[in-house]
Amino acid sequence: MRESLHDFGARHGTDKAGARQLLHIYESFLRPMRDDAITLLEIGVLGGASLRMWRGFFEQGRIFGVDFKPEAATHADSRIEILIGDQTDLGFLDRVVAAAGPLDVVIDDGGHRARQQTASLIFLWPHIKPGGYYIIEDTHTSYLDEYGMGWREPGTTIEFLKGIVDDIHSRWHDKPALIRPCHSIAFYDEACVLRKKLYDETGEITAKSRLQSL
Repeated sequence: MRESLHDFGARHGTDKAGARQLLHIYESFLRPMRDDAITLLEIGVLGGASLRMWRGFFEQGRIFGVDFKPEAATHADSRIEILIGDQTDLGFLDRVVAAAGPLDVVIDDGGHRARQQTASLIFLWPHIKPGGYYIIEDTHTSYLDEYGMGWREPGTTIEFLKGIVDDIHSRWHDKPALIRPCHSIAFYDEACVLRKKLYDETGEITAKSRLQSL
């Protein structure tokens, strides 16, 4: 029996495998991509445990980590590339995309403030491949004073994400949609998972989605 994502996480010591129990959620979405040559980007390196977990789970994957601390570069290896910079610096994110190419999975475990979480999502979303995932962790900070946010206060990450529900239904109203084309958004305790549509706004289904449907 193959090792589960949670088992990889526990072995490498990431806090994602602790009391937060996020990895069971993530695996339910990401398991079909496990044997693909995906490109995964995680914002926030810390001790590198999560990157090593992703490297083990996605054996054919290219793994990229982003962090503002130069010492994070010590966690690079033959299949993990570390890029040093600020997740709100759009010029830096442009260089990240140039290095990594189109992205299958992004996990934002970075600064946890609204300005950081929303800026990275808005910039990186167009670079997510059809059918890909964007995961924002630590969404509970939207309710904490120490992060400059609070319950139902305008401008929090959670309030921004609630608006994506309207974006998903954009064909039923004439209001602007910021995050599109978005297939779904799922909220969990401390995390939010967005999936991009398998087809573009014209309804053209991608070649990969055709293959997946066979």
